[in-house]
Amino acid sequence: MIQMQLMYCLCNLLLECLDVLKPTTHRMLKFRDDLIGFCEELNNEVADTNEIQRGTYFQEISNKINTIIRRNYEG
Repeated sequence: MIQMQLMYCLCNLLLECLDVLKPTTHRMLKFRDDLIGFCEELNNEVADTNEIQRGTYFQEISNKINTIIRRNYEG
């Protein structure tokens, strides 16, 4: 179950990055759409876990990962 939660956090971060980058090529748009479908399926798999039911768990974890990466990049 830990690996699924890690994948879910990574999906959230990837989707956030894609929103910022705004891909325009047909290939990148297809990859984005496939990723959205994958993330939705993954969400369905972990939706009944206690962490998901706590509300903002995955958003908080994704934010922490984002902060760590940014600090390492800027430092």
